[in-house]
Amino acid sequence: MSAEEILPLMWHNGCNSTTAPLADDDAASLQAGMRAGVSRAQAAPDNYVEAINWINAVQEECEKSAYGIPYLNSTDQYQNFEIPDNDGLVASMDMDIIRRAAKVQAKVWRATGVRCLLGPQIDISTNPTYCRYSGSASEDPALNRDFARAFITGLQSTFGDDACTDDQGWGKDSILGMAKHYCGAGAVEGGRNDHSDGGKYDVFPGDNFKAHLIPFLDGALNLGSKTGAAASIMPNYGIAYDENLKYGDNVGGGFSEMRTSYLRNAGWDGMVTTDWQITGDSEPGAMMKNRVWGVEDLTPDERQLKGLKAGDDQFGGEFDVENLTKAYESLEAEVGADEALARVRDSACRIFTVMNYVDLFDQPYSDREEAQALFEDEANTALGVEAAEKSIVMVKNKGNVISKAGLGDKPRCYIPQALVGGGMFSTTPAKFQLAIDEDVANKFFDVLTDTVGEPTGKAMGGFPGMPVDENASSDPVYQASDAKMPSDDELAQCKYAILVVDCPTGESSLTTNEDGTVTCTPASLQYRPYTADGDNVRREFIAGNVMGSANGTVWDSQSGGVKENRSHYGQTTVCGNESDLDRVIEVRSKLPEDAKLILVVEATHPMCFHEIEPYADVILVHFMMSQGVNGVALANIVTGQTEPSALLPCQMPKDMSEVEGQDEDVPRDMVPYTDSEGNAYDFAFGLNWSGKISDERTKTYGAAALTEPETKVVAS
Repeated sequence: MSAEEILPLMWHNGCNSTTAPLADDDAASLQAGMRAGVSRAQAAPDNYVEAINWINAVQEECEKSAYGIPYLNSTDQYQNFEIPDNDGLVASMDMDIIRRAAKVQAKVWRATGVRCLLGPQIDISTNPTYCRYSGSASEDPALNRDFARAFITGLQSTFGDDACTDDQGWGKDSILGMAKHYCGAGAVEGGRNDHSDGGKYDVFPGDNFKAHLIPFLDGALNLGSKTGAAASIMPNYGIAYDENLKYGDNVGGGFSEMRTSYLRNAGWDGMVTTDWQITGDSEPGAMMKNRVWGVEDLTPDERQLKGLKAGDDQFGGEFDVENLTKAYESLEAEVGADEALARVRDSACRIFTVMNYVDLFDQPYSDREEAQALFEDEANTALGVEAAEKSIVMVKNKGNVISKAGLGDKPRCYIPQALVGGGMFSTTPAKFQLAIDEDVANKFFDVLTDTVGEPTGKAMGGFPGMPVDENASSDPVYQASDAKMPSDDELAQCKYAILVVDCPTGESSLTTNEDGTVTCTPASLQYRPYTADGDNVRREFIAGNVMGSANGTVWDSQSGGVKENRSHYGQTTVCGNESDLDRVIEVRSKLPEDAKLILVVEATHPMCFHEIEPYADVILVHFMMSQGVNGVALANIVTGQTEPSALLPCQMPKDMSEVEGQDEDVPRDMVPYTDSEGNAYDFAFGLNWSGKISDERTKTYGAAALTEPETKVVAS
């Protein structure tokens, strides 16, 4: 193939449509050579037919081309059968259930047209305020390493049995794993989102960068299964920052030759696909900005040239063949025609290799009957319950409320209505449902619940934080205030209450002022307003831009100028769901003195428990990103049908002073919170019916945290 034929393949963008027939612009992109992209279809029992019709139409369009190159359809991770997210699964610390859960997900994704998962996310979340903690695994290098091995094996291998013991390697059920975000994203300074300039710096004050390589070099690249290694790696957005360039150029992961060289020198020859939108210029006023961290002063074709030199095989989230052609011509001028062509042919070989792993050249089409059989398979639903049960961590059980004996003969129990659905990429509108499975709840309790009125909310623009779109829908949508609590007299008759709350959601921010300085607010892991004025708050942040630079130029020892200070000292953050704490306190005050309050925390990251723990007799923690806890699994745990077995995949800090004092790159370096029962909410802590769990898992993962990979780290 010529360079002209190869360059369109070096993009992983996607189509706007998710139904057939294809939109004109999507068909035009396919005709122009785009052969990979992410779909937001998220096929489920209510929409899989449309998803299959769409991907089959895409493949039919591709088959018309000169070479008939098929389309590599990918998806962001989403869950079927109420299987927990990664940060929930990893709390099981059970690699068998993780492997089996990944296998079931892979079979459904493959049957509905997906051949590549943009995941798993295996960053070690060593900064407890890391805003992308949800969707990742844990803060521990060894646990993330083992999670990566188990999960990617479940994705990539086809198994001859449900127990995942008959590993047949690449086969009819396999999809590609694209491990991300390589590497160091969990050490982001300030905890801010690396999709924005405020979160573009990963810092390593504990000199612990090598620990962040462990899940990738020892995990994703060494699966110990027949597929050998993850088919693909996605570099992170962030800059592994050091003012003296200790970790290579201060550029985002997709532009870092040093970081890519660790992979290649370890003998891995898989496909490198960058995270989304790292080469283009953002349109004025665009909501979603391009993430060109460290290369802000370059043009799009210069960024793409730097990506080619860094070893990128595909650029994510864009389709810009014109500028890539310019980049290729610049590469030709630098190294000669033969070497430039060899460079892009290497990428084409990797792309075609992974396509062949998942049989795209043999059978790119999907079958509705196969998908239907998987969605209707009761064994898959049962696996979802089992996986969820093993992901629910019991951290408090005062007076052994949760036990094999259960909670008595249908006691009166207040269980509120939970608002579910309606989030980003959700295929269903928001609705209220009982906080635990209704059938199971009615079997074991005399249920008292909220009264749900008419919906009073307005449709939003499609993403959290977007302004209200008055034209999006003529129908109102449900919001939390549409459910009303029972009367005081009714609550006074209850022996139990089961309340489900979110962990505190106090996000950090960065604002650039007119004088070139910045104002930053802290992330908060507590419900009440938090002011960052303690002794542990860093007065001078490690990383920053050149102050006043128009394009966000990175400051380092070679740049000159003055470094901006991104410290949040003295600033205050108000938690977005402080009302969750208020609700718990209110219900506690209205229950009889001997009533038991069972608190379920749906966590997306670590939290400070000092405000809420005293009001609860039982605390169950479930880590999640895209969905709440499986209602059947939760009911089984609460009523003593299933014994809790999960363990905390992170420390729960004593207070915000501990959060401020820890090093962003170091795991398990905080004093954990200790509750009224004397239990410290430390990494790998959990309770079962007998008390504190002590088993092979706690021995294995409770050992001192690893600091460098077994795989030799060699930089080119």
